[in-house]
Amino acid sequence: MSTHFHIDMTLSLQRSIAFAFLSISVLAVSAVGQVPPMSIEHDVTVDSELSDRFTWRDSSNQPRVAVLAHNDIAPFNNSRGGALRQFKYQTPVGTRTANVTNYGNGGYAGFGYVVSHSSYPGAPGACIGMDDSPLGYQFAGTWVRVFEGRHHAIFRFTQNYQRYCPPDQVRTIPVTMDWILSTGRDNPVYAITWNVDQAGPNAPEGTFNDDSRAPYGELNIDGDGGTALDGVAWGDRYKFTTTTSPVLLNSDWTYNVVNTIPYVKEWINGPLEMVTNKKDATMGLVQTQTMSQQDAGGGRNPDYHDIHVLWNTTSATGNGYADCAYKMPCQNEWAYQADADSLDMGNNNARLTWGTQFGFIGPHTYNANDGTGAMPPGYPKKSYSVYVVLGTHTSLPVEAQVTHVETIQSLTLSTMTGSVVTTGPAGVTRPDNVTYAPPGYNHVYGALAFNASSNQLDANIAVGAGTLTKPLIIVGNYTAGYPQISVGGVSLTADVDYFASLRPAANELWFTLNGNLTGGINRLVITQPGSPAAPTGLSTSTINSGRIDLNWNAVGGATYQVDRKSPGGDYVQIAAPGTNSLSDTAGLNPNSAYIYRVRAVTMTGTSLNSSPRLGTTVLFTNNPIVAGLVVRAYDLAETRTAVNAVRVLAGLGSLGFTDVPAVGLSIKGIHVTELRDALDAARMPLGLSTGGYTDGPPLNGFVVNALHFQELRDRVK
Repeated sequence: MSTHFHIDMTLSLQRSIAFAFLSISVLAVSAVGQVPPMSIEHDVTVDSELSDRFTWRDSSNQPRVAVLAHNDIAPFNNSRGGALRQFKYQTPVGTRTANVTNYGNGGYAGFGYVVSHSSYPGAPGACIGMDDSPLGYQFAGTWVRVFEGRHHAIFRFTQNYQRYCPPDQVRTIPVTMDWILSTGRDNPVYAITWNVDQAGPNAPEGTFNDDSRAPYGELNIDGDGGTALDGVAWGDRYKFTTTTSPVLLNSDWTYNVVNTIPYVKEWINGPLEMVTNKKDATMGLVQTQTMSQQDAGGGRNPDYHDIHVLWNTTSATGNGYADCAYKMPCQNEWAYQADADSLDMGNNNARLTWGTQFGFIGPHTYNANDGTGAMPPGYPKKSYSVYVVLGTHTSLPVEAQVTHVETIQSLTLSTMTGSVVTTGPAGVTRPDNVTYAPPGYNHVYGALAFNASSNQLDANIAVGAGTLTKPLIIVGNYTAGYPQISVGGVSLTADVDYFASLRPAANELWFTLNGNLTGGINRLVITQPGSPAAPTGLSTSTINSGRIDLNWNAVGGATYQVDRKSPGGDYVQIAAPGTNSLSDTAGLNPNSAYIYRVRAVTMTGTSLNSSPRLGTTVLFTNNPIVAGLVVRAYDLAETRTAVNAVRVLAGLGSLGFTDVPAVGLSIKGIHVTELRDALDAARMPLGLSTGGYTDGPPLNGFVVNALHFQELRDRVK
């Protein structure tokens, strides 16, 4: 009998997509045609093992293939499956197939199975005899087609991993491994949970003192398997890189560049052989979190070949241990096992593994020994996720994935409709939640996470540094069909600009944006076909210290709902006018700022909110400040009052500025620069655009003129 279960098969595309939005400047869309859905073939035999085969288009609209072998099969060359058996991608020559090896202790097993090592002799929970690191492909388990969508899939392996340490009896630890594949993205995510608290029999906290090496295994990374590896690199708190090739135990290396995102890679140099498609190949793993968020990298054992002592050094200083008579770090204590234990037998072995500290599995806490004093828990459950990266070495795909995760850390997500998901499961199949960092980042699947409201979402993705490439977005609380999606006011085309899947069993919408995001304003809007468009052209005018007038472009057949956010509060509906204008006089205070938004209501439904618009009750003496008008001290004082009002609205508080605006004060560039910085700091959390000023920054050397002040006035209303 088959031991798999089919959890969730999403629906086919049910309806055509109609859009009605405006222009786009923030989404750099790849110039490709319509992308076909992911192809999922069940129960195919590949390399003599029954498998599921996934074919999808990557970030360059080129086909990629991953073959995952079922783990309930009869042994083939001692393998029970449960791993990636084949991976195909495109090079300039054609299709490259990274397949199973026939050498090394991982021969014929593929990549992605479970391995764990017991701690060094004498440590609590350490192995005394027996096999301290059995290979997970030797044990049968179960597999699950968790999610099969139009463009996304989750395939799950589970097994009871056997531990023979301590040797009085065999104990097992239940392990769950998810593979997450997405159209528009190059690299699958591998997410693992060790259910240490479910180990048995008789395995309470402290029974084990183990590491985790999963995913573990080998593939012929250039499709050949006979080519020597030219280098290895990894990152924990520092970046390690070999600098001479081929990689040997006497290779030169550097380990002196500070690092934040854990990774490991190995490679074969080019040039790419144009006939055989060999060489110019790499394989690596990149964690979805920073090392501070999730400890990674092993070999930091204070009593035995501690690799931590080599941080911020190079091979010129040696490896620090007389019993390792070569330049490279002691090969049994590399941070990750990238060809480490094979170099004395030949360097064509493309074994690659993740790595953690001993104590990661088992004890109440363990010593991270990384200079921070961290004592992470090793019980009751342990989880992490990594990207599995294969590609040409010259395209630097591992480095690109590291940069992507670094960029994720700079994000600020916000919503006007719907909400940012700030907590979620700590790992696959886990019942306990953790706080997402940054808020809205689901590190388990490497995705941005929102919840819809009435199947609609109006969100902003602020990119603080760098470029966010091809983000995967998961929208929860979603129960409708395929929606309309726009970014930056421009409607996107399904299967061209984004790749969507419905996951009704989880009430989720998954989609990959086929483009890159930069800067602070990237408005993402999800609506249902037939919904009225959000009102546009919202403007505010200050009539007096107790009245602000609003106007916007009419939506055919609509009435409206107007919200206002006051200092110290949230948005509250203040009116439901039947026309496209409103005079707000309800409870306004002098010298204060407010922010407004408007929705259209028709027989077919309610629109999303309009773009927000500031209004202040600050009265300006010269309004507008026209070209040729000399800017006076009172103009400076009034503008400072308005900027500070906006800062109070944003919850930042008032600022003090350079020079008292007394009569006769000469207006300088520093005065304008301070106002710009103070205002932009407030506009960002309010979901408003920043920057774009004339001249500067800063304004040193520029003559201050009326335009500089009018731009500030326009941004406070």
